[in-house]
Amino acid sequence: MTINASKTGISKSSALKFSGPLRNWIVSALPCAPKKLDEPNLIPAAVLVPIVMREEGPQLVLTRRTMTVATHKGQISFPGGHVEPHDEGPVATALREANEEIGLDPQKVEVIGLLDDTWTITRFIITPVVALVDSKAPLMVDPREVDVIIEVPLHELLIPKNHRLCELNHHGEVFTYHRYDIGGHNIWGATAGIIHRFISRLGDIPGPAGPLRGI
Repeated sequence: MTINASKTGISKSSALKFSGPLRNWIVSALPCAPKKLDEPNLIPAAVLVPIVMREEGPQLVLTRRTMTVATHKGQISFPGGHVEPHDEGPVATALREANEEIGLDPQKVEVIGLLDDTWTITRFIITPVVALVDSKAPLMVDPREVDVIIEVPLHELLIPKNHRLCELNHHGEVFTYHRYDIGGHNIWGATAGIIHRFISRLGDIPGPAGPLRGI
């Protein structure tokens, strides 16, 4: 297993592309009609779910938030944030936030679809935007928001022992949430929930001739 983490940025000199079968496998996991939540009392937000190809295989790009941000201090999350009035929908929000937080150039991103909206106990509705990222795209953190960039191998998220369900008592109400423990990183809450729904749609890793082999 390889976990790439950087407090400044990540840049690769060699260009690695998604093979046709691998790309199709990822695209097939996206819902044709993602479920939209209409809750006027909740705050609309969007996150980018970036997938980048490395020599070890496809990786999810995540961030660990600083302890100085307003919400979710120190948590591992996807780049994202509130939908601003000038954003032309959740895709624009996700791309803008990824550019601001980790320096990801929108021109180096191919948006391939959306996942179902999800709500959080902190009163957000999140639209996850799934995208393939150019492996040569340089990434650079905004130190005001992001402590470190983390790349987690997709195949590690598919291993059942790395996932478990936990309970949280929030103001007297008990919530069940997903948690992944990989490479010393604790991924939980809404981020883990988004990952779990995506991984569940991917299903089992294809066999030896499948898209995760011999890339």
